[in-house]
Amino acid sequence: MNMIRSQRFYNFLFSYIVLVVVLLVAVSSVVYQNFFNTLRKEVEHTTVGALGQFRDAVDLRMNEMNRLASQLSYNPVLTPYMASDGGYGSLQAVSELKQYLSTNLFIEDVVLSFNGSGTKQLYAASGTYKLDLFFNSIYHYRNWSPSEFMQTAVTLSAPLMRGVEPVLFNRLEERRYATYMVPIPLNAEVPYGVALFLIREQALTDLAQGVLTESNGFLFILNERNEIIFSQSQGESPESGKRLLERINDIPNRSPYSELSMDGRKYSVLTHSSSNRQWSYVAVLPTDQWMRKVNEKRGIFSMTIAAVFLIGVAIAFGFSVQHYRPLKRLAGIVSSEARSEPLVRSGDEIDYISRAVGLMASEKQSLQHQLRNQGRTLREQVLLTLLKGKLSTKAEMNDILQFSNIQLDKPHYAVMIVLIDDYNRFRQDNSEKMQEVLKYSLMKVVEELALESGAGYGAELMDGRTIAFLVNLNEGFDDTDVLRELAVKAKAFFRQYFRLTVTVGIGGIYDDLSSVPQSFVEASHAARYRFVKGGDQVFLFAEIVPRPSGEYVYPVERIDRLVKAIKQGNMSQVEPAVREAFGHIVETDVSPEAAECICFDIVNNMMKTLIELEIEIDDDLGETMQQLFVPRFETIEELERLIVSICRNVCRYVEAKKESKNIELLENIKVYVAQQYSDQTIDLESIANRFGVSPSYATRFFKDHTGCPLMKYIDSIRMDQAKKLLKTTDLPLKDIMNEVGYVDSTNFIRKFKKAEGITPIQYRNIARN
Repeated sequence: MNMIRSQRFYNFLFSYIVLVVVLLVAVSSVVYQNFFNTLRKEVEHTTVGALGQFRDAVDLRMNEMNRLASQLSYNPVLTPYMASDGGYGSLQAVSELKQYLSTNLFIEDVVLSFNGSGTKQLYAASGTYKLDLFFNSIYHYRNWSPSEFMQTAVTLSAPLMRGVEPVLFNRLEERRYATYMVPIPLNAEVPYGVALFLIREQALTDLAQGVLTESNGFLFILNERNEIIFSQSQGESPESGKRLLERINDIPNRSPYSELSMDGRKYSVLTHSSSNRQWSYVAVLPTDQWMRKVNEKRGIFSMTIAAVFLIGVAIAFGFSVQHYRPLKRLAGIVSSEARSEPLVRSGDEIDYISRAVGLMASEKQSLQHQLRNQGRTLREQVLLTLLKGKLSTKAEMNDILQFSNIQLDKPHYAVMIVLIDDYNRFRQDNSEKMQEVLKYSLMKVVEELALESGAGYGAELMDGRTIAFLVNLNEGFDDTDVLRELAVKAKAFFRQYFRLTVTVGIGGIYDDLSSVPQSFVEASHAARYRFVKGGDQVFLFAEIVPRPSGEYVYPVERIDRLVKAIKQGNMSQVEPAVREAFGHIVETDVSPEAAECICFDIVNNMMKTLIELEIEIDDDLGETMQQLFVPRFETIEELERLIVSICRNVCRYVEAKKESKNIELLENIKVYVAQQYSDQTIDLESIANRFGVSPSYATRFFKDHTGCPLMKYIDSIRMDQAKKLLKTTDLPLKDIMNEVGYVDSTNFIRKFKKAEGITPIQYRNIARN
């Protein structure tokens, strides 16, 4: 089989790839989480550390300038008195300031200003200057005038840093300075002067070199009012820095690390606060560039994972091929040896092998089943041959018994017949296969129970409802009670576990194998007593006492009553008559043969009655009549129930037919009376003779159907006709009497007055008026 078309190979490959992916995901997730978190923290600590170093360096320089201011205040040469004492004092002050400046490369120039009246003189390391000259020519601040300086100097009580700003130096060169002003003496309640330290922007830039070395961004030093003291940008526009600073100042309770977005770009904000002043050192870095190192490592890591995955797939492919080859060879062997169908293109070798093995197991099971069935069939045929006496010599018996593996080595033999009760229901409730299983189980149970007293072998007879057992009894067990106990145990077992009832017939016990057919006939005869006695019983042939034929009394009178009840359609008498006829059979304890004869005669008489009544048999009744074949019934009760059902249908038919005839008779009588009421000789007897019934039946029949006696009905018709003639004609009363059938006028007048309350003449007068 081609490996490319094999579903099993791809199952192997997919399983190994899934294993590689699971392991790779598990390991890479742990490594990724730990490694990149560590790397990220390292990058953060590096930048934060650089910002902290910048803060510490600036704070150190600020502290140095504070100490320098203190030293200036303690130097006697630099007192207001000495510095302002003529030219020599000024020169000494400048010389001292130069010495201080030479020890600090961070400061560009140091300037002293003393508070007081008079012309303002400034002393610097670069020389002495008038106030206006200093601010207008030497260090010209664009946004700081001499008057503003003087105002600040007089009111200054604590160090003050002016942010980096442009200053025109010597009217030639524009420089950027940050100016640090310290009152002298420092921390005095009333300072007498101010020390100015001019710091080049480049000096601060040199200190900030380590902060923005690997990323674009901004660096800010903010005072306590969030005003910029120093700012530096790299790779970003100053306008963006101003906007970012506004966003940063709007952040309440700013933490050391925060993030913000502007123009769709994320920025990381790092903040350090000064330890001895309310300054903030803020670094704003684009997050993507700041974490560039992390992203680069992440890309390398992803490529490494992809490479490891490809290597894992290659290894998985190798393992799949290694595991698939033995399976392929096995499938080839099975394909060449087994008779199963070939695999389709997308077939699975394991499924193929499973189906092939299953087919072989099924074939093996089928062969075993066939062998068992053939063995059982052979054994049953041998048993039936023995039971029916078809083997004439003992040698034939021994040969066929040895061939069928039936061992009849015990000294006594008997036959037991088992009939399944209510066999029709048994067939309806169970499929054919289940019927076979139940019958086989029944045989095995009896054979197992027979082992207690010897051995037993069962065979199913042709009718399907009968199983015959040949019981081979041990020495000392030749007693009918042993067979009865065996039958009772089998019956109880069937009822409890199979919910079946059976009838058992037991033949005689013989010592010769050639007498087995005789025992079979006896058992069959005993089992036939189920027809008379009912099912779920055990009948022993030895206990059957034959009665002389002369003792049987044929139930002639009971059958005659049944026939009469059917002819009359009297349903209330039919059922008792049927039960009496069949009850006679049970009461007289007749043999099954005699019972069948009596039942046949009952059925025959019932059929003749139906023919005499000319009953039309419909499909339902015809189908029921076809069942009236006596040998088909297991018990008399079953036949009795069917005959009662048929008789009920017949009675309903007879009753309906009688009702139809009664309606016809009533209409005929009414028509006859309407035609003959004027006949003076008409009476009850003449009408009865006319319709072939007795006078009493005629008057009773007419009254039952109309509620009125027949003669009274005739009088009512005559009176109606007389009233009609009285109203419409002038005939004399005598003529009217003759017209309606009356002879005696007194009788007519009396009946008319009784019916109408007045005489005929009065009726005519009232009707005409």
